[in-house]
Amino acid sequence: MIVALARPSAIADDSGHGGVQILVTAGPSRFAADLGPVDGGLDVGPNPHDLVAAGLAACTTQTLRLYARRKAWALGAVHVEVTWRRDPSSQPADTFERVITLGGDLDDAQRARLMEIAEACPVHKMLVAGSRVVTSVAA
Repeated sequence: MIVALARPSAIADDSGHGGVQILVTAGPSRFAADLGPVDGGLDVGPNPHDLVAAGLAACTTQTLRLYARRKAWALGAVHVEVTWRRDPSSQPADTFERVITLGGDLDDAQRARLMEIAEACPVHKMLVAGSRVVTSVAA
């Protein structure tokens, strides 16, 4: 039996020209990832931690939108800011701080429920639970 491999979720290509600017393909999009100048980059794209934070912000926003749509709630604009920071003296050392702004004509109970639903965002759950990374070398 042949098992088909899933399409990669993301691909990163380094041209080998010496910089840390990386071409990333994620879904149908292609963009540059980089590091800031203090870390040897040119700051022409998000750094890897910002990409993880972006995934959390996007997933949270989509989760809230889909839930409100299913409930037919009057959720207006949704704004999610995620900030990553590392404190080696803490366990775990990495913290993603998420600030959610909900627009629309929602009552207090609906707002409270949406904040609970944010905790069920799949990327949030993945980050909190931890993940396995399996690495292999291409033939």
